[in-house]
Amino acid sequence: MPYNMTMSSTLTTDAPRRRRFHRAEPGHPMWITTRDLALLEQVRRHRFLSSTHLVALDGGNASNVLARLRKLFDHGHLARPPAQLATVPVLGPQPMVYGLATAGARLLREHERQINDGVDWTEKTRRAGAVYIEHTLAVADFMVNLELACRSAGDVEVIQEREILAAARPHTRAAREPLRWVAEQTIRGKREICSVIPDGMFGLRFADGTGTFLLLEIDRGTIPIVRRGNTHRSIKRKLATYIEGWRAGRHLDQFAIQNLRVLMVTSSAARMDNMLAAVEDITGGKGTGFVLFGHAAALAGQNPLEFGWTNGRRETVRLTD
Repeated sequence: MPYNMTMSSTLTTDAPRRRRFHRAEPGHPMWITTRDLALLEQVRRHRFLSSTHLVALDGGNASNVLARLRKLFDHGHLARPPAQLATVPVLGPQPMVYGLATAGARLLREHERQINDGVDWTEKTRRAGAVYIEHTLAVADFMVNLELACRSAGDVEVIQEREILAAARPHTRAAREPLRWVAEQTIRGKREICSVIPDGMFGLRFADGTGTFLLLEIDRGTIPIVRRGNTHRSIKRKLATYIEGWRAGRHLDQFAIQNLRVLMVTSSAARMDNMLAAVEDITGGKGTGFVLFGHAAALAGQNPLEFGWTNGRRETVRLTD
């Protein structure tokens, strides 16, 4: 099974038609299976997943998984966000995207899964925009590939964000945005408070009981590396915020974790090289092992555990190092 889910087209169906976004009238109550709960939990964890992701995570017969997804949709447990249609004129038919619906969230709560019961999940999924869905799926591509790689390895386990935060500092657990990374920077001669919110956080637990932790950034090339005359919202400012926060011990104060790194997956080799140059400028040419880089073309089809990532010193490392 390929590690890069975006490359798979085996589950692409006919062009989206209106009926694909309208639930069929259920003829009888649905008997909920362990597989159904697992599929709902995966969607809850990632926010949006394609049918390709869900088939790969399930590991069973694709037709059976797709049939269960259709039933979960028809019975109101899953939703199909209409904004996914925005990419069809450009990319053509794509695997169906699923988000959690209110009935699905209620079902997870009934089976003692932790989920916010003050949210109308059906409406939240319906209102999600195309750009948000695309970015969320890009994050899911990486995380699903990583989970499949860990299953294949057998001696490495993904530590989910929720588990990491449960062991974080009390003020982090109580925060509305627990992943928000804050640091002081000197910008044009003035000290300013800057912050960035990574796309996710995960860890890897090894057979000997040790582990490593990473903040994940999926860069799709929409933000300039450097913004001339205005340092707001640039990749360089984001990298500087991470690096300055690390120097100030943010990882210990926020997460109580020593071995934390930032993993930046970007869109091209040229953009990655520009990011490395920005790191060198930020660190006075010294570089840093705190930030790891990889780009989409090199990562396509590769096992992310075995992939040679480039750190801020331009050294090749692996996530398991």
